[in-house]
Amino acid sequence: MHASAQVEMQTFTVAVEFCSGGQPYATDTYTVEATDWYRAQRDALEMSVSSPYDNSRIPDLSRRAIMR
Repeated sequence: MHASAQVEMQTFTVAVEFCSGGQPYATDTYTVEATDWYRAQRDALEMSVSSPYDNSRIPDLSRRAIMR
């Protein structure tokens, strides 16, 4: 017999800050359904690769997720 556990999904609002050389230049906000903040953060960062701010021409591009 297998025990089944239902994991409750939560709605998170995650801002992804785009930086060039460590200096922020843009922010996109994502609404993510996830089981916890860490998964929401990961999912938002994955979604951000489709953002127009994720541009290979930006020098020293980096991103960070911020919970809102």
